[in-house]
Amino acid sequence: MPTTSEAISDTDSQPRIATWQITRRQWILAILVFLGIAGVFCTYVLLNSIPPEWRWPNFYAWDPAKQALVQPLTGAEPYQTFVLRSWLDEKIPLVPILAIPYISFLLIAPFVVPLLNLGVSSFRRFLTIGFALIFSQLFLDLAYILFQTNVLRDDVTAPDGFSGWLVTTVWGNDLPFNGYPSGHCTWTTIAIIALFRLRRVMPKTAWILMGWLCLIYPATVMLRQHYLMDVYAGIFVGFATYWACMFIIERPKLVPSMEPPLGRTKAPQLQD
Repeated sequence: MPTTSEAISDTDSQPRIATWQITRRQWILAILVFLGIAGVFCTYVLLNSIPPEWRWPNFYAWDPAKQALVQPLTGAEPYQTFVLRSWLDEKIPLVPILAIPYISFLLIAPFVVPLLNLGVSSFRRFLTIGFALIFSQLFLDLAYILFQTNVLRDDVTAPDGFSGWLVTTVWGNDLPFNGYPSGHCTWTTIAIIALFRLRRVMPKTAWILMGWLCLIYPATVMLRQHYLMDVYAGIFVGFATYWACMFIIERPKLVPSMEPPLGRTKAPQLQD
């Protein structure tokens, strides 16, 4: 039975549209997709805070005294979110310079990579990454509502100078409540898969962006934005969502095609 990689190679051989030559209806759909990406990003921002009182019944917190999960009590900030910190997380250092790729993610993953797919790839492939970003964030939102976690920063302080300004910029604009799974790692995984499929069309751009986006994974934990468990879960959600959208939207062939790849002709058969 052919593997998933074979299915991807089949879709890679699809005819590609000329750069930006798409119909008016496709332009309208593309704009709606980008608006959808922006919209689900706003839901992440809205949920990235201490849960309001109406959400308390959905939560349980660990009570060290009772050694059991209990619902939060009333009062000022009564709910303490789950903390998924392991012994290995405690040994990871703070690396302020990684704030640069972490911040650049906001432009590259949700906008640059989909635009590249829209311009030099098939329109269906653009829809794949667009809907993968949207549906993955909706799944993450559900996780944040039902199981909100918190990343503690009690063991580190921001350094002085430019690097410290980078760290405080990240900490001040991206609160540590939407932890599990990591939204940065989810969208980064989706973007890397989409870029990998562009490696034959625009190899330099694709490989450079993939290498840059790979810095997002260590940045999430080395900036105290996530724990390792958040990273693993985010990668899984990213892979699963992209693959699901690809099979639904592009419908790749699971049976190897008898036709030769594009640009090649069948070798003449020798007559007996």
